[in-house]
Amino acid sequence: MKLLVWLLRDVAYHPRGYYRLARSIAKKHEVEVWGRPIAPPTIEGPLRVHIDLRVWELLCTPPSYPLTYIINDCLPPAPSAPVIACNPLDMPILLYYLERPLIWDVWEDYRKNYRYEPSYSSYQRFIRRLGWNFLQPLLKRLPIYFSLAEYAYAGLTPFSRSIFLPNAFVSVEGASPLLPELVGKYFLYTGNFSPGWGFWEAVEKALAHPKKPFVFAGSLKSSVVEKRLLERLRDHKAWLGIWGRFIPYPVIQNLQRHCKVLYALYQPLPHLVGKIPSKFYEAAALGIPCIYPEGVSSIWDAFWKNYRDYPQAPRLYWEFYESLLEEGIAIATKAFYGF
Repeated sequence: MKLLVWLLRDVAYHPRGYYRLARSIAKKHEVEVWGRPIAPPTIEGPLRVHIDLRVWELLCTPPSYPLTYIINDCLPPAPSAPVIACNPLDMPILLYYLERPLIWDVWEDYRKNYRYEPSYSSYQRFIRRLGWNFLQPLLKRLPIYFSLAEYAYAGLTPFSRSIFLPNAFVSVEGASPLLPELVGKYFLYTGNFSPGWGFWEAVEKALAHPKKPFVFAGSLKSSVVEKRLLERLRDHKAWLGIWGRFIPYPVIQNLQRHCKVLYALYQPLPHLVGKIPSKFYEAAALGIPCIYPEGVSSIWDAFWKNYRDYPQAPRLYWEFYESLLEEGIAIATKAFYGF
C-alpha cells in the first residue's frame, strides 16, 4: 500500500515527521514524503573553526529514503494515496483536494500553544486562533485519524475516535564528531531559540563562563532575536551558533551525542509542563547529563526518576512503537478505504 506523508508547512526532513514517522512506515509500505527544502544553516562564533567540514557535509546531505519531493512556492499535486498530515495548517490543503488525512500527527496542544508561547506576536496568536477554530467542526465529524505525539494531549479528541502514539527517540547517525577537538567538553543548547524553551537562560549560563565552550543549535526565525544574541555573545571567547528555520536532525543528534551537558531549561508554561520534551528522550537514550528545571512539572520529574539510571530503556526508542504505528495505520485504512 502506498502512503503520502505531508510536511508541507515544515521542512521535508523534520525530525518527527521524517525520521520517526515516514521512515518507520517505509519499512512496510511504499512512502512518499512531501515538504519544503532546508535552507543553508547559519554558522557563527569563535568555535566555528573547530567544525570538521567533511562531517558537516555528510550530516547536512539529505537522505534518499523514502522517496522525497521538495515543494517551494507551489501547491503539491492532488494526492494519489492516503495522506498522513503532520500539521494542522496542512488540513485546509487536504480539504482543497477533497482528500481526508489518514492520520493527523499532533505535535502540540495548539490551544495552549498559541495562547501562552511567549515568542508569538499578537498577530501570530490571532492567526493560530482562527486556524484552530476553523478546524473544530472537522474534529467533531471525522472518524479515526489521529496520532498524538504525547499522551498528555489525549483530551483533544475522544479515545474512541483516536489513535495514540507517544513521542520517542531514534538514532539517525553514526558519523564522526562534528567538533572532534571538543568531544565531551562543550555545553549544549538545542531546539527553538525561544524564551519558553529556556534559550535565554542558556545564553546567561554561557555569559557567566566566557571561556568555556558553549554550542547553540536550533531554529531561529527572528532577525531581532539573532541581533540580540550576537550582541550578548560579542565578548564571549568560546561559543558556536548553528541556526536556521530548521537544522538537519543528524547535526543536532551528533552535537548531542558528544556534548558534556545538554540544557533543557524549559519555562513552566501551560503548553509545556504537560508534555515530555523530545530533548528528554534524546538525553536519556544517549546517556548524557541533562539540566532541566526540577520541581516545576511532575511529568518531567517522573520521567527522570524513571529513566535517569536506565538510559537504555527500550521504550525510549521509536522502534519500540513501530508495531503500534502499523496497527494504527491498519485500523485507519480499513475504516477509510476498506482494506
